[in-house]
Amino acid sequence: MQNENAADFNSDKDDEIDIRALILIILKNWKIIVVSTIVIAIGVAIYANMLPNQYVARTIAVAARGASGSNQMAGLAALAGINIASGGSDVNLMNYIDLLVENTSFNEKIIEQEWAVRRLQTKEEIRERTPFVYDTMTLAQFWGFGEPDTTVPNWEYRFKMSQIGMLRSPKYKFITINKDKTKGTIEIKTRFENPSLSFAVHEFLIQYLKEYIEKDYLNRGKEKRRFVEERVAEVRENLNRAEIRLANFRERNMVAQSPSVILEGERLQRDVILQTSVYTELVKQLELARIDEKKETPAFEVIKEADFPLYPSEPNRKLLYLIGIFGGFFAGVFGVFAKEWVLSIINVSKNA
Repeated sequence: MQNENAADFNSDKDDEIDIRALILIILKNWKIIVVSTIVIAIGVAIYANMLPNQYVARTIAVAARGASGSNQMAGLAALAGINIASGGSDVNLMNYIDLLVENTSFNEKIIEQEWAVRRLQTKEEIRERTPFVYDTMTLAQFWGFGEPDTTVPNWEYRFKMSQIGMLRSPKYKFITINKDKTKGTIEIKTRFENPSLSFAVHEFLIQYLKEYIEKDYLNRGKEKRRFVEERVAEVRENLNRAEIRLANFRERNMVAQSPSVILEGERLQRDVILQTSVYTELVKQLELARIDEKKETPAFEVIKEADFPLYPSEPNRKLLYLIGIFGGFFAGVFGVFAKEWVLSIINVSKNA
């Protein structure tokens, strides 16, 4: 027992000596750690200040669903012998907003558009409240695209696609879409080095989405109305034929009361009742479809409008400064221990 206690005491003492030795190594080489911290912190600070400011405009929107009668329409179509997927008329922006934003025709509109870009002001101009100055330019001019090489085959197409590729590039994140399926919200962001350009492109994008989706929503309403109108006309004919068959049957069998005649009469009567119920429901749905078509229901609703980005959102220079300081410190400590480790190996080899 005494031997075990002595071993534990010696182990704790060795750990204390090791920690004390490590602290002594750090204190002995504090100049290296300080120099490493300063050099790396200054390097990171220079890099952070060289990064261009990025101004972000941000909108949060939701997509409205289709008409509330979609389930009724599916059931009604099933009665008529036609299968329609439930909710097929829903406008679900979650499913295709990425395709809309990356649509080539839309990208071409952004590329060809001339934007009023406000010049950034110095601190003195801001203090003196100097009037803003705007320059009209395309994105290619803002990005500094040179003149296209007209000697290359299909140079116009190549030049246009190079601009579209720049706009879509995930590296620059000029336009980003973040979808929260839990909340059912969509975050739309534009990111440029100029606040007025970022806001202008953002407003252009939101307006495009509104117009496109509203048009799609209205087209779906028209398709629903046309479907119901066709079904009303078809069921009306079926109902007329069923009524004529029942009337003719009753005229021919006014006296006969045999079981087969009674059963056939009841079958024809059920057919008339079924066609009447389908026709009545279709007429109701036709009126609802006409109301929905005329009703101005927003298919794309903005719940948080974008604010003009007065201040840059990126880069986070304070965070970069802290990373530089702590990174420099730990790099210095690592370098000191690496140096001591190499020296110990050299000493061991010499003593061997």
